[in-house]
Amino acid sequence: MLVRGTRFKCIALMGFIFLSSNSYSCADEAVILIDAEFGIPTSTSAQAIELGAKIAAREINGSGILGDRKLTIRTSNNRGISAVAVDNFIDAAKDASVIAVMGGKFSPVQQEVVPLTRDHSLMLLNPWGSADGIVDNGINPNWVFRASLKDEWASSAFLLEAKRRGFSKVGLILPNTSWGRSGQAAINKQAMSMSVTITGERWYNWGERSLVQRYLDLIEGGAEIIILVANELEGSVLVKEVASLEEGRRRPILSHWGITGGEFEQMTAGALHLVDLTVIQTFSFHRIRTARAKELLNSVFNETGVAEIHKIKSPVGIAQAYDLTWFLALAMQRVRINDRNALRKEMEKLPSFSGAVKNYERPFTEVNHEALSINEVFFARYAKEGGLLPID
Repeated sequence: MLVRGTRFKCIALMGFIFLSSNSYSCADEAVILIDAEFGIPTSTSAQAIELGAKIAAREINGSGILGDRKLTIRTSNNRGISAVAVDNFIDAAKDASVIAVMGGKFSPVQQEVVPLTRDHSLMLLNPWGSADGIVDNGINPNWVFRASLKDEWASSAFLLEAKRRGFSKVGLILPNTSWGRSGQAAINKQAMSMSVTITGERWYNWGERSLVQRYLDLIEGGAEIIILVANELEGSVLVKEVASLEEGRRRPILSHWGITGGEFEQMTAGALHLVDLTVIQTFSFHRIRTARAKELLNSVFNETGVAEIHKIKSPVGIAQAYDLTWFLALAMQRVRINDRNALRKEMEKLPSFSGAVKNYERPFTEVNHEALSINEVFFARYAKEGGLLPID
């Protein structure tokens, strides 16, 4: 809130600065807007991102590190639709109290927003989307900061896992989106150097009700294992169809993590445990490695009323949004007003920080806007009692 005696001076100053850059606010409030897929009934990713960010903001505000300023989390619903996300981002850029927008699960949605970060000088924080082009966008200076998986790392991990399990012939099932194309490019780029043969690729559109023929085509083409890039809807469709096949026609599936951003387990019902399915991850509350992760787990239990780890939904979204929110707060410590460009520069200068996902030596630099690395990548399976268990 504004101090009464400075109200009119502040309004006049904001009017002048707003017209010139949209970057400043005299308000004590600084806002992170989470623009994500809240309107999709089967999705749990947006809610997980919101939970992680809000827990971090509460800690930050309670710590006093921002002085009299307050970090606030707001949300907007893009329903997983790029055009809506674009409109929401433009609206956010007009609000001088908004210092960053945090995206959701869908890489294609975020990729449509990326050019707007430059046009409106507003950061995009990425706690989930993995498409390489979100961060590797060619924009200088880069306004996108990610604490999440990258398809380049996922592709390497998929192929190494296939080889570890004795398979050298791989088939791909991919969505006809920029996310699918990102995965395809990364996998094909690395396959030859790793002595893995991509026997075939099959593409699908979001919302399709059957994928099994694509799966069978790849098997008939010699695929020993399938890499699946999918979200919970299409992933559950394929799992149920594969479970209905004769056991001799089923092949293992290495899945991208989009399926973990929704009610995948419930949607597959009992079929899930009839299929050999492994999913890529970057964080698990079953592998707590920092004191902050332990504190975050206790906060999640308190916030949700859940008392068991396996019942926590979309944990990667919680932890990665939590860490990104803390990163922004550390930048805010050095910038006393809502100067978006100054905050962006400070994000590239952050010191070491013990987060939930890991201990960060230096989260970002001028040339590296990826807080994580391939070292955080691992595989997990759905346990019969529920939830994902890391594979040791």
